[in-house]
Amino acid sequence: MKTILKASGIIIAGLTLSLFHVKAVLAGTVHNNWYYAFDSLTDSISGTTVGGTKYEIAGIAYGEKSGQSIFAIVSKLPLEGTSSSFAADGVVAWGDILLNFTTDSFNVASEKGNLMGIRFVNNNAAGVHGLGLYDNVVAKSVTTANGLALANVGAYHNYVQNNGGTPSMGDLALNTSEIDSSKHILNVIDSGNWKGNINLLDANALQNLGFDSSHFGVQGYNTIGISLDSSLLPNANFTTLLSPECGNDIMALIYGKKSVPESSTTLGLLIFGTVGSLVIRNRKKSVAIS
Repeated sequence: MKTILKASGIIIAGLTLSLFHVKAVLAGTVHNNWYYAFDSLTDSISGTTVGGTKYEIAGIAYGEKSGQSIFAIVSKLPLEGTSSSFAADGVVAWGDILLNFTTDSFNVASEKGNLMGIRFVNNNAAGVHGLGLYDNVVAKSVTTANGLALANVGAYHNYVQNNGGTPSMGDLALNTSEIDSSKHILNVIDSGNWKGNINLLDANALQNLGFDSSHFGVQGYNTIGISLDSSLLPNANFTTLLSPECGNDIMALIYGKKSVPESSTTLGLLIFGTVGSLVIRNRKKSVAIS
């Protein structure tokens, strides 16, 4: 199981990433007051197959409805994960959603115990027990134990690129400084303090909240919804990072969490401000592993 990412361009509020002098990202869009971050559909790895594998992530959407913060994941990987002979325990589960509200990279924020995390499955190798939102999070990578044969995130990106795929990390450019591409991707909570409950939402519940899975342009993918009380999260910009335990696809979303926008235009401006400020910081090459 291997993975590598390379991003494609991102356009926010009519401006392209070329203005920020970074390689980058697939275009994120606002639709029905939800923000959609898209991932390449050819950057997952399973064995020697690149693209369209059982680990492929189409993207993540984020919305705020009735005091709830909601994440919607669209992926070929189901909520329960998948069996794998490469994994030490025979199963590759979902990693946790890592949230970075700081100005540090994920690696540095993790070392300081300043990440937040959402554990939404109970069959992964996280160091905490129970589902929910955690703060003071230190994260770890469990990619090697789940069959990753590549050395680091950079090697994953290169493998995808060299085998006909298009590496991408959603809203993060491949040369981002938000992650350390010379290491394996952080993908589960190692330690942290439980902060609050989460709720799992199915596709119908998400649709009733205005989420449109067809906006990702895929069919036959699984939709996973996670909601939590918005008051549990800081009222600040954040970046999310998510991958399966094997790291065979890596996805990120950047959002400016203020208040629920009254219109798509408001949300678009909010996102532009967030992406602009964060992308400008992306100077050193980064890669993903798995």
